[in-house]
Amino acid sequence: MTAVESELRSIGELARASGLTVSALRFYDRSGVLAPARVDPVTGYRWYTEEQVGPARLVAGLRRVGMPLAGIAEALRHRHRPVEVHRLLDAHLRRLEDGLTDARRELSRIRSLIDPEETIVTTRLVLSRTDLAAAVDAVRFAVGADPGLPVLSGVLVEVEPDGVRLVATDRHRLAVARVAGTVDGPPVSALLPVAAVDELRALLDADGAVDAEVVVATDWVTVTVAGRPLTAVPLPYDFPDYRRLLRAQLGDVPAYRIPFDGAALRAALTADGVAVCHRTHEGVAHEVVALGLDGRGELRLVDPNAVVDADGDGVVGAGGAGGTGALRVAVNREYLLDALGSGDGQLVLELDGPIAPLAVRRPDDAHAFSVLMPVRL
Repeated sequence: MTAVESELRSIGELARASGLTVSALRFYDRSGVLAPARVDPVTGYRWYTEEQVGPARLVAGLRRVGMPLAGIAEALRHRHRPVEVHRLLDAHLRRLEDGLTDARRELSRIRSLIDPEETIVTTRLVLSRTDLAAAVDAVRFAVGADPGLPVLSGVLVEVEPDGVRLVATDRHRLAVARVAGTVDGPPVSALLPVAAVDELRALLDADGAVDAEVVVATDWVTVTVAGRPLTAVPLPYDFPDYRRLLRAQLGDVPAYRIPFDGAALRAALTADGVAVCHRTHEGVAHEVVALGLDGRGELRLVDPNAVVDADGDGVVGAGGAGGTGALRVAVNREYLLDALGSGDGQLVLELDGPIAPLAVRRPDDAHAFSVLMPVRL
């Protein structure tokens, strides 16, 4: 053993100190997550410093709770920035909770398949009438209208242990909203047809009611407001697995997270002379606007007809606050206005690049957002 190696920990010693196995340490070395301080050029034996014990223990803990490899690597990179690491942990916890909810829902469905004669299981919810109305408004615009895709012609209602999530998509945009409430029964989901959703929205305007009572079963959903019930039969389709489309929006930290004033952007989008270009999709013409960053890193409308750089990557210059650059992202103007809703208050735009899906959300509500597909200029 050399003098240098005598001051280092062997891979076996680090394994015992951290709780990782030797094979796991080799794996994290090959993955570039936790490289040894020294590798013997002849034997290939790995050696680690005392300062690597803490990071190795962090890796071991994240591994035990099922954090993906990319998340472990990011947590190590930001381990001296607690706010960033806590955000990663919170996002991973949400993914675990969503997975558990999905498993419970699927097991409930399997039980009914095994024993069709079993007593019908229902789940009862008590929700704020106004909150439920706001959630319906937040997703209704994204319901699909293509007769060739009937699975998208409704709103997915997902009951969770402490509330309900509403989801709608037409392939070009997706909207998610959540309402907290009292839940009695197992997690369950139902795909409500758009006609029933519109009836529900009208019912929620009833005077004299504070709460909406909801009962969800496999074959029917009943909502009662101010003593007036509405029963709907869910659509017989499996809604797309929207979570697989939402890495950034359901947890992972996006490349850009830009706060902006919703009313100001709505005013700019509806102003006379706003710069637009026109694109046709499936025979329908659309007005397209472009979002960018000014020199202070603040969101603004830019000219979608401007010439981009030679690489055509949508970046029209460099600089900007924090080195973000003047990123240009094009989007359907009507869809963006729908995503803004009333446009009141502070909102946040999240995206990973000029051709990645972008999300509009309220900074104080991690469970409600709209996702739009960008338009390639």
